[in-house]
Amino acid sequence: MKKSMVLLGVLALSAVLAQSVKTELVGFAVLPADTFAAGPASGQFNGNGTKSDAPRFTSQPVQGFSAIQFGENGSYWVMPDNGYGAKFNSIDFNLRLYNISLDAKTASGGAGAVKVNKFIQLGDPDKKIPFFIINEATTERTLTGYDFDIESFVVAKDGTIWIGEEFGPYLLHFSAEGKLLSAPVSTPDFGAGKDPSKDTVRSPNNVGVLSSSPAPGAMSAANLGGSRGFEGMAINPAKSKLYPMLEGTVAGDTAGLLRIHEFDLATSKFAGLIGFYKLEDPTYSIGDMAVVNDNEYLVLERDQASGATAKFKRLYKVDFSKKDAAGVVQKELVADLMNISDANKLSPSTVNGVFTFPFVTIEDVVVLNATTVLVANDNNYDGKGGRGADVKDPNEFIWLKLEKPLMLGAGVGGR
Repeated sequence: MKKSMVLLGVLALSAVLAQSVKTELVGFAVLPADTFAAGPASGQFNGNGTKSDAPRFTSQPVQGFSAIQFGENGSYWVMPDNGYGAKFNSIDFNLRLYNISLDAKTASGGAGAVKVNKFIQLGDPDKKIPFFIINEATTERTLTGYDFDIESFVVAKDGTIWIGEEFGPYLLHFSAEGKLLSAPVSTPDFGAGKDPSKDTVRSPNNVGVLSSSPAPGAMSAANLGGSRGFEGMAINPAKSKLYPMLEGTVAGDTAGLLRIHEFDLATSKFAGLIGFYKLEDPTYSIGDMAVVNDNEYLVLERDQASGATAKFKRLYKVDFSKKDAAGVVQKELVADLMNISDANKLSPSTVNGVFTFPFVTIEDVVVLNATTVLVANDNNYDGKGGRGADVKDPNEFIWLKLEKPLMLGAGVGGR
């Protein structure tokens, strides 16, 4: 019995060591939580859509970054999500992409600061959306967090912007200036026994679900949980295919398995499933996805905790060419965000040479070069808890040097 227990202990330790990697913090920058941009007052609506006496903010908060991509001249584009966490309290939060410049604090200097340069306002002036939006009757038809919960984006070869969102879940296609170019693309249901030509994946906020409330006691028409849509999406090196990944398990699938779709940009149609991503725990979530090469992609995975209770915040590499019999893609630990070496104390949060990234939502990753990735959090403004119970979470950007170099595809990285 004792020998069996020892053997089990050795096997458990071996499993832990196999998941251990060395990651070094080589750059750090912070955008303060209270950062605002020009625009209408916001934060006046409550979770049920009722209106408070006055808005909480006199303009638009620059916060909640859920995706990041390269910009021009060394800048980056970041995209906030729907605003304040729900459909009805985000009625006055405008959907935008912000262009930012990062001045990393490194071992050789740097301010550790973030500059907000400009933004792209998303809108539907050509009336492509076939359902009601908050600014329905206006000329600009500015899109808000009531209309969509945008979570991931990529820039196509022609400069247009593809966005993955969660209320549908839909794919949205915008011009480089932020004008919606076509109707939202619904997500086909490629599940067993389904007909993807007519069956779709639907969240509780899908307009079709909201407009067809079931009878008392009947099941909802939704087959995906709320806020479980296209949290992650990457584009292949050739920029010919999108890989949108759901954050939640579709009804009928095995718990903890997340569908990774393939979307053909030449036809603007879903081509099927590349495979499934398996969460380390069904209660965990994915935060973002980034291209490495044709077959390999990075995925952020996290628990639902923050601050002192946070335990699991990791970056994995998946390989689409290596799948098991169930279609689950192979994954390999790339970085443990709760155990990062910071010998140069680039962050004021570092303790005894160890930096942790204990934010509840970590939703931004981009590959800079073969050995360095940039990661950032979604601060859920004006949420607290990551750096202290009474401290508003800022937007932190961290440059991580990886233990094992990535095999980059043509055109990937470059910084």
